[in-house]
Formats: sequence, structure tokens, C-alpha cells
Amino acid sequence: MSDYRTILFDRRDAVAQIQFNRPHARNSLTDETSAEFADAVERTSRDASIRVLLIRGNGKDFCPGADVKAYHGDPDVQAGHDDARPEDFRSSILLHEMPAVTVAAIRGGCAGAGFGYACACDIRVADRSARFNTAFLDVGVAGDMGVPWSLPRLIGAARARDLSFLPRKFDAAEAHAIGLLARLFPDDVFEAEVEALLARLCGMAPLALRELKANYLAAERMDFADYVALETERHLELFDSEDRAEAFAAFAEKRPGWFQGR
Repeated sequence: MSDYRTILFDRRDAVAQIQFNRPHARNSLTDETSAEFADAVERTSRDASIRVLLIRGNGKDFCPGADVKAYHGDPDVQAGHDDARPEDFRSSILLHEMPAVTVAAIRGGCAGAGFGYACACDIRVADRSARFNTAFLDVGVAGDMGVPWSLPRLIGAARARDLSFLPRKFDAAEAHAIGLLARLFPDDVFEAEVEALLARLCGMAPLALRELKANYLAAERMDFADYVALETERHLELFDSEDRAEAFAAFAEKRPGWFQGR
């Protein structure tokens, strides 16, 4: 896919951005949206020049999950939509595992599959309008997008089960307090703070940024001793890079680094 109808995809230097683009329906998901989102995420995961992927919604909401009207049989909403495909449910895996650092910038509603997408990202930030809900049991399903895997790792097993088995809306302040959000920004500076966060990530040495994400993924799968052995091997290889030498020089000289990815 290259021409999307329900998402927006754009690229600026080393940052890619995917926006859910159904603001008239609060950016809720249809099968078409899920397929387009999965395609854009996969495209990004294959592009080694992208260092950061930003996920957000167009308008007042991030993504409140499935468009219940569409799945309930509204012909105007259903028209032109594809059936769900199993491969479209891999988006959360790619968000978690792709080499680029993934950031969810959340305003308004974030629930259901949208909540799952956000939990799969490396970093979640929000403004004070954000509202969260696992929501799956409210609509008679057990869920998708990996929430029982990702959420306990973010906030702990007990809280994750509470929010899943007893779904409820909770606000951005609570999400920040329980560790779901990395940053909570006032509404009037949200856009500027997101831009600053992206700039900071893109200002890091790209080899080290990618390697750090790879290390976190490896640590999820390995025991401590095996992980430290792998980490040490990678560290020594990275220490010989031109970017590492430039980073040391920039730090000592109190200036920004100029990195070449080698």
C-alpha cells in the first residue's frame, strides 16, 4: 500500500510519523485502518534510515479502539472495508521489536487496540486530555494487540489485571503515576515537548540508539549472565566506532555531536 485512506504517513529526516486519520469517528479502527496501519508500520520497520517512529491521532483523540458502529453493521461505515487479516494483528509486535525507537504521543481517547498499540511502543507521552481504558471486556472480547504481554511489563501484573478484568476509564495523571506514561505535558506545550523529545532522540548517536533498543529486546529473552555477555560483545564493537569517538569529543567540548552512523 502507498495511498492510505484512513491513516496519514509522512517522513521528516530520520523521523517517520503515522497518524490515525478518522477524526470524525475519534480515530476509531476499522479493518481498513488496521490494515493500513500494519502496512505503514511494516514499511517503517524495514527502513534502516528511520531512527524514530511517532504514532499519534489526527484531531482530539489518539485511538479509542474499534469502531463499534462499523462492526455492529452500519452500512455507511462498513462500505469499502476489508475483512480483518491475521497479519494485521502483528503491528504491536513490530512496534515493540523494530530497530527504530517508537513513541506514542497521546491526546484524548486511548483504548482497546489503540491502547495496545501505545503499550507496545518504547515511550508513551501524553497531555492532560488523555483518557485510557483497556475496554476489551466491555465489548465482549478478550483483546488483541498484546496487552496482557506488554501491560504487566509496564505497570506490574496486579495493576494490569485490575485494569483488564475490571475495565474503567482513567486519566493521564493516573497513567503517569502508575508508570504507563514516561512524560505528562501541559496541553499548551504538548506539541513543543513532543518535538523536543524527537529532536533529542535523533540527536543521539544512531548506532548506539539502535543498539540500546536491541539490548532491551535481548534482555527480555535471556538470563542475566548470557545477556551481559552479549551486551559486552556489542559494547566493545561499538566502542571502536567513529560515532563513539565523536560522542566523547562532543561531551568533553560541551557541544552537539555530529554523527555519521559509522
